[in-house]
Amino acid sequence: MAKFQLPLPIIPDELLQEIFLRSSAKAVGRCMCLNKFWYRQLRQPETCIHHMRRQKVLDQHVLFHVGYSLLLMGSDSLYIVNAASGEEVNVQHPFGVGIHGWFRIVGVSNGNICFKFSRERDDTRLLVWNPTTQCSREISDPHRDHGRSFFPVYGFGYVPNSDAYTVIHMCKRDIADAYVFFSRYCSRRSTWFHCVDCLPGVEKIDPNSVFNNGQAYWITGTGDSYATPKSVLCYSVEDESFSEVSIPVGAIYTIHNLLTHKEKVALLAHTHNEFGYVAAIWHLNEDANGNRILEQYCRFASRSIRENPIQFVDENLLLLVNNSKERELLVNYRYRELVLTEYDIEHGTKNLLVRRAWRYPETPHPITVRSTLKYFAGMFPV
Repeated sequence: MAKFQLPLPIIPDELLQEIFLRSSAKAVGRCMCLNKFWYRQLRQPETCIHHMRRQKVLDQHVLFHVGYSLLLMGSDSLYIVNAASGEEVNVQHPFGVGIHGWFRIVGVSNGNICFKFSRERDDTRLLVWNPTTQCSREISDPHRDHGRSFFPVYGFGYVPNSDAYTVIHMCKRDIADAYVFFSRYCSRRSTWFHCVDCLPGVEKIDPNSVFNNGQAYWITGTGDSYATPKSVLCYSVEDESFSEVSIPVGAIYTIHNLLTHKEKVALLAHTHNEFGYVAAIWHLNEDANGNRILEQYCRFASRSIRENPIQFVDENLLLLVNNSKERELLVNYRYRELVLTEYDIEHGTKNLLVRRAWRYPETPHPITVRSTLKYFAGMFPV
């Protein structure tokens, strides 16, 4: 007697699309492998964009890169930390750098990570990698073509409402050069576009960048050792143009970070004065005439100048402490401590996420945190 089987229910395309949008990137990636129809549907740029917008609100993860100050084989590690629970996941990067190699993170956007790496000293390359799909693309590094150059900086991010990304590179070919050499890579054309001389009068650009809404931002410096911040430099991918916003005197503190806060680019200034440790957030806004200005959003008491504010997750600020300490036990020894905490500005409370300590009496080059970036899984192609 033949067994009676009920027919599989037919799920409308609209309902199926909504299920995919509410699923995690890992689950969607598995569904892509089931059949060709789902693969074609889920690889559409519109689907990737809608999924990213849904998941970006839900995800609260931080990607941080830990390594020795002197690069040794196998010393560098990548971790994804849940900013709500502190749960850590080790990430295996897609390349081996060897004993003479190194790597660093250029930027993170839409679930893809852009690396600059070298397997043999100065033989540098760029690589864009999606940890969810395990796909990657290797890109030539224009900095290698300049020979000896100074102050190299990069930027990486996606163009709004598209699946195309941009990699930006800038440097000075001479330390006294009045101009900056600019290059931009477009993923759709797989080509670098170069501009020989631009940004006259810019002395030095801080290597840390923020990419927001199709625009890349850096802090420019001036003065002795270029330690005094001068302006926020902006490059618009759509207009292919630069603009500068002067940093007000009241925002010139000891430590400065560019972050994204409430969907805006924010300058977070951190210092110590006679009243204690103070931090202030300055939003990049437009005035009545359409000119960009930095306006103070809020000012709050901080805990320590060593607690470096690195980014916002929702309304809370993540603080990083990475310093050396000495501890007296039966035998005195030094150690490197890494502490990642979540700080509630409104209530002044802290939530410990990660605490690490490494002994290094026999290691002259202690472990340091190279970069910390907000991260969420995505399905965007590379």
